[in-house]
Amino acid sequence: MSERLRLRDADSDDGEHSEPEAEHADGEGGDRQEGDDVPPILSEYADTDESVDLTHTRIYKLPDMSRFTNLENLCARTNLLKAINTNFLCLSLLTELDLYENQIEEIQNLQNCVNLVKLDLSYNRIRKIKGLETLTKLTHLYLVHNKISVIEGLGTLTNLEYLELGDNRIRKIENISHLTKLQQLYLGKNKIRKIEGIETLAELIIFSISANRLVKLENINHLIKLEELYASDQGLQEISGVNNMKNIKILDISMNEIKTVGEAVELPNLEDFWANDNKIEDWAEVDKLKNLQNLSTVYLEQNPIYKKDITGYRRKAMLALPQVTQIDATNCK
Repeated sequence: MSERLRLRDADSDDGEHSEPEAEHADGEGGDRQEGDDVPPILSEYADTDESVDLTHTRIYKLPDMSRFTNLENLCARTNLLKAINTNFLCLSLLTELDLYENQIEEIQNLQNCVNLVKLDLSYNRIRKIKGLETLTKLTHLYLVHNKISVIEGLGTLTNLEYLELGDNRIRKIENISHLTKLQQLYLGKNKIRKIEGIETLAELIIFSISANRLVKLENINHLIKLEELYASDQGLQEISGVNNMKNIKILDISMNEIKTVGEAVELPNLEDFWANDNKIEDWAEVDKLKNLQNLSTVYLEQNPIYKKDITGYRRKAMLALPQVTQIDATNCK
């Protein structure tokens, strides 16, 4: 899914995640009750299997998995797990664990999963990042849509390359400056007012901080490897502090208070410029983008230049930017 669609889906969330309800557990698969430990599907797996998928099996807790001596991949998405119970302690060979969309409130009993590379705890009820100290091999950590207010507990995870903390309650970017291998950082839909604490993240390729409370782009101009920057839906008034990021291919500053294209004209590799729902009222600003030869997609609708002449807007955009092949959601003929 593209970042534009992914953010659109996140923004459409009403803030209260609808979780599986226990009273519907008597559907397909038999009359499962909370006391039932072992879902029938588990009997289909051999002791030597390396992967087990328990997605949507209506389990309330992980059953005894000790017979799976070679288990490397465990998926238990969309269930009714309320806790990471002690049955996880025997899963020392796991490299991937997916507990997306459950009812987990605390990260615990993962200390023996020292070989984990990918961990997904998104769409749960977690309030604090903790219990990850021994998972030093982690490269991907997903904690989307929880109730986290502080970035913490990542001190030993120096191999992280992908960190997703979108849709939480975070107010400050902190305690990640040591994660120098990070290539993708997602902090969208939080309560962050300032970009800070990422000066050392020189390997970042994708940085998403959309739907926060920024009024200025700052402390990012040193991220010279950055290729995608998502900063839509806040209070930005100008495009500045990015002119040194020559590798930027996608710049999303839609749904802000921006009147000019600013430093976007200094990004020679820019391919996608998403600036819809801003305050650009002069076509002379759009003309400034004509020298960006790699520019192929622009989103400019719902700016004053669009609202003043809806019928002629598209023709004017094509004339101003002949190199572009897509205007808003429609390809150019």
